[in-house]
Amino acid sequence: MTPQTLGLLAALAWPIPMIAALFLVVRTRALKFRPIWAAVSFVGVGAFWMDSTTGKWGFIPMAINLLGPGASAGFYKACFPIGALLVIALVLKIRTVRAGS
Repeated sequence: MTPQTLGLLAALAWPIPMIAALFLVVRTRALKFRPIWAAVSFVGVGAFWMDSTTGKWGFIPMAINLLGPGASAGFYKACFPIGALLVIALVLKIRTVRAGS
C-alpha cells in the first residue's frame, strides 16, 4: 500500500465513528441533553495531514476540531474522534444499566 492510499483511508475513516455516535444519540431516549451530546460526537482531537502529491505528512497533536479537520485541495486530513468515542461509551453504559434494571 502506498502512503497516499493510507492517507486516503485515514481521511475517509474518521467520520464513521462520528456518524455512528450521532445515530446512537438519536436512538437513545434516556440520554439527557441529546443536542449537546450530538455536537460532542463530532469533536476530534489532533490533526493528521498528508500531501497527496508528494507523500509528505505531519501530525498536529494539540488541534481540536469540530466536524473533523476540514478539507483542502491536494491534502488528506484526519483526526482522532475522541468526542465520538466518549459518546459511544456513555450511550453503551446507559443502555447496559437500563437493560439490567
